[in-house]
Amino acid sequence: MPRLIANNKIMLLENQKKETATKRQPGYVMKMVAKPGKGKLLRKLATDGMRIANEGGNWVHCLVENEPDTLWTFEFFESEEAKVKYEESDLADQLRDEILELLAEPPLRIVVTPFSASWLNQ
Repeated sequence: MPRLIANNKIMLLENQKKETATKRQPGYVMKMVAKPGKGKLLRKLATDGMRIANEGGNWVHCLVENEPDTLWTFEFFESEEAKVKYEESDLADQLRDEILELLAEPPLRIVVTPFSASWLNQ
């Protein structure tokens, strides 16, 4: 069983509890680079879309210092079912089309599942 050493004491991690918590929030890490000058519109579409479409999930959009047209987004859904519902929605299709038109290069998208985060029960 994994152990964490803190303040010279050994604390056992509750692996089963963590695994249960993390399985509820599948998600993506994405990097999107907008065409020059389109970064602000990309950020607006990404933010507005997540506010509407990912209710009950968590998301973070990050800027890259000195790269105003680059956006990193971390999206986590409440469940696998919520992720599928979002992916198959008309809104998601519309957002994808609008966002893809703004991009200077294909987006990088990696499927992830968080194992540790401030919002997860730990």
